[in-house]
Amino acid sequence: MTVSNIIITVLGGLALFLFGMKTMSDGLQKVAGPTMRTILSKMTGNRFSGVLTGTLITSMVQSSSATTVMLISFVSAELLTLTQAVGVVMGANIGTTMTGWIVALFGFKFKIILLSFPAIFMGFLPRLLGMHKLADWGEVLLGFGLLFLGLDFMKESAESLKDSAAILAFVQSVDASTLMHRMGTVAVGAIITMIIQSSSATMTITMTLAAQGIIDVPSACALVLGENIGTTITANLAALGASREAKQTAVSHSIFNLFGALWAIVLFNPYLQLIDYIVPGELMDSSTGTAISMVALAAHVAMFHTMFNVINTGLCLPFVKQIAWAASKIIPSKVLKDRPILQYLDPHVISSPPMALHAVRLEVRNMTYEVKSMLDKVLLLIESPVAKMGLVADAISQSENKVDYLEKEIVQYLVIITQGETSRSEAREITGLIGAVHYIERIGDRCEALHKLLARRYDQKIEQSEEATKQLMEIGNTTRQFLRLISDNLEHPSPEVMVTAQSLENSIDEMRIRMRDSHISRLHEQCCSVASGLMFIDMLTSFEKIGDHAYSVAQVLGGEH
Repeated sequence: MTVSNIIITVLGGLALFLFGMKTMSDGLQKVAGPTMRTILSKMTGNRFSGVLTGTLITSMVQSSSATTVMLISFVSAELLTLTQAVGVVMGANIGTTMTGWIVALFGFKFKIILLSFPAIFMGFLPRLLGMHKLADWGEVLLGFGLLFLGLDFMKESAESLKDSAAILAFVQSVDASTLMHRMGTVAVGAIITMIIQSSSATMTITMTLAAQGIIDVPSACALVLGENIGTTITANLAALGASREAKQTAVSHSIFNLFGALWAIVLFNPYLQLIDYIVPGELMDSSTGTAISMVALAAHVAMFHTMFNVINTGLCLPFVKQIAWAASKIIPSKVLKDRPILQYLDPHVISSPPMALHAVRLEVRNMTYEVKSMLDKVLLLIESPVAKMGLVADAISQSENKVDYLEKEIVQYLVIITQGETSRSEAREITGLIGAVHYIERIGDRCEALHKLLARRYDQKIEQSEEATKQLMEIGNTTRQFLRLISDNLEHPSPEVMVTAQSLENSIDEMRIRMRDSHISRLHEQCCSVASGLMFIDMLTSFEKIGDHAYSVAQVLGGEH
């Protein structure tokens, strides 16, 4: 095989491997999306549970990059603190070593091309037959097959490297015999991983070269250290457009991995002896320079990777706060007077529908808080007609502009999600969320209409009876309770919300009829003016419409729309 053919085959195999890794990771994220969110939001109370959380999630999705990007979006949304995030980052580094073990135990033990094609066929079959419920699991299997097909191409190409003196000499120039050479090899591993943006891929290439006897085990292990540094580039790229807290999370990842590489470079030989003790046996035939057992050699490199991250986590875990402090000094925090309008929509997670939809639900909750704030101000004006109308008017107007902006941005974000791969349930949820956002914006419009009525009452000095004020506050507080029900259930919607929603909707409708009839009686008894009476009826109508819109949102949460 010529040099150009070897290079093309290696690159083609690498591309297949990366595509298979991404396909498998995307499928796993779709399958385990809700579980990942629950674990990440509920199991990060202390540094130990944070490490466990990071390990579990990364083992589930087979991508530390996916975990770190998701983590950055959670920190950016202030769902996690920087200190909590550092623990998860440590766990993600342990979890990502699972990929190495999968490759070591399966990739070198069997004729993997015999497994690849059946996996690809079985993975594509659910999509071919329209079996939507199994499509995500099929994507996992399809990615698994493509991953090992790419690995097989790289293994075959690696065998051909021995026939090319020029390439062989270049690859073998990488070694870890001295401290300076070791540092150079670590740098090579970091640079290659930064370019490829996949430590799993570079780890696999390293294992393949070592298994073919092209590089020795110490050199392979030094490359692994570099790969741990290079993988942090993905997190730093993901944090470029995010908040300062998100940037600090990415920097803490780099600090953790750089510290680990430093001690491992200095204590390299004793650490290799520890791995030899854990995984005993001769790895290389000294006379031929080939691996005695490819599986044993790959397991040796995988163990080096796993133990490195476990030991590094053990060393750094007591200093989580100090790592967070150092990251905050490298990327100083700014004290912001106002929170940004968009708090949760992160363009970096949009390729993963489960995470993107979770971000949308949080942003819709943010939008609901905004309209609830508008309603609170309206009720303040109803209860205290002599309040400073100008200040409240400005606040309501600003909130209305925010709500309109949020509606536009959320719908646009949802449309972008639909342009990717989504399951049938995700497509239904997207449709429902677009409707929910529209209804919430209509609630904002109704709050603004109420404010205009109150402003007119204030300007025209229209008197309002004590009984009318009491009734408006009663229906207004019930409406506010409805908005609270929506906001409390947006993150984790369930059908049970409809029971309470139906009760609130009926109560508001009954109140409107009872209060309207009561007010007509007051008009007959001349207890209030005609202008006040008409305004009261209009306000009851607006509250009733807010209840209708809130009920429509509840139907989305309950799965009826």
